[in-house]
Amino acid sequence: MAHRLSPELLVTPPVLSGAGPRGVRGRLILLVALLATALLVAGCSGSGSGGGDGGGKGADPTTSPSPDGPKLTVKPAADATAVPPTDPITLSIDKDTISAVSVKSDKGDAVEGELGADKRSWASKGKLSFGATYTVSVTTTGGGTPLTSKFATVPTPGADSSVRASSPLGDNKTYGVGMPIVLKLSRSVKSDAARTAYEKMLKVSSEPPTTGAWGWVSSTELHFRPSEYWAAGSKVHVTVDSAGRPVADGVWGRTDMTIDFKIGTDRRMVADSSTHTMKVTEGGEVVKTMPVSLGKPKYPSSSGTMVIIDKRREAMFDSSTYGLAVDSPDGYRTKVEYPMRLTWGGEFVHSAPWSVAQQGKENVSHGCINVSEANAIWLYERVQVGDPVTVKNTETTVELGNGYSDWTLDFEDWLTHSKTGAVTTT
Repeated sequence: MAHRLSPELLVTPPVLSGAGPRGVRGRLILLVALLATALLVAGCSGSGSGGGDGGGKGADPTTSPSPDGPKLTVKPAADATAVPPTDPITLSIDKDTISAVSVKSDKGDAVEGELGADKRSWASKGKLSFGATYTVSVTTTGGGTPLTSKFATVPTPGADSSVRASSPLGDNKTYGVGMPIVLKLSRSVKSDAARTAYEKMLKVSSEPPTTGAWGWVSSTELHFRPSEYWAAGSKVHVTVDSAGRPVADGVWGRTDMTIDFKIGTDRRMVADSSTHTMKVTEGGEVVKTMPVSLGKPKYPSSSGTMVIIDKRREAMFDSSTYGLAVDSPDGYRTKVEYPMRLTWGGEFVHSAPWSVAQQGKENVSHGCINVSEANAIWLYERVQVGDPVTVKNTETTVELGNGYSDWTLDFEDWLTHSKTGAVTTT
């Protein structure tokens, strides 16, 4: 930048007494001295544009309007790019106090924050947006031009580089004591490091507290279950805090979500293939024992502990959906009443008036638990999604992931599916 000499210093040098070379030489010496003084003064005057290391990527983001004005320090640094949306904005000035702070994105979003007790510092609240440029503007009590800084966040990730979470659980719903917290993910999370990172973005609290753990049922689904069933009457709060957080290299979380639900009556069902009966307990007391018919040897019911996934007034059962042609000897397409689902593979508790004669005596179903219409209605009107159903003494065992079958594993085995281990739901 060219320096302009101060006008008051561009004066005609005074006439000195005497003549000849000596007088001229004296005047030249004085003129040189005055010019040097003018250049020195001009060189010390500040333009007020930028301070610190001069700005730019990675530079100390400090600005100052004058040599004597306040300096602003901001994180993220001035002109920084690819800033994670979870990074907080912090700023401070070295003199005066802050009278106003404005942080806005080029999308029009305003960022809230809190002024420090010293009124020389400020910190943002909440998260930023993907793919936005933010301008920080600070006004001080000393007045003058606001101090500013800019930075940009990570570009908005696409579906192949982000993970969204959803859940079948609903706010303010009531579930049975065996209901796991279920999260379904939009893309696979496979590496140990990525699974560990994702589990750390999740928090469960409950009243009363319990011990439990997240476990991966598949690369796109993870559940939280306690070491023992939830206590009846529990209140559970789930927080998914993944939006803007890195899950793996180049993969970002996209979902923030909370879920609040309650646990209802402690109701459990145990169906025994050897006795052809099912006992129903509530609060530890047997309230009903009913005759049942389970899967015949060719299509055995699954042993293990499952939970009621959903219940409907009626449904159409079609064997072709499970690979068995309707027109085959064992095929069927039948309207069924009061179905209560246990597995994704097609096992239900339901009304089966056609097998009442066999209920309590032999197993003749295609894997479901057949009960009479009266008993089906009694169950349907009482059971909750999440009520556990344990099946014993059959020829096969339910697989993890076929329904909410988490309870088939004891807690130590469940922990082998977790990357962060057991936690207390404070």
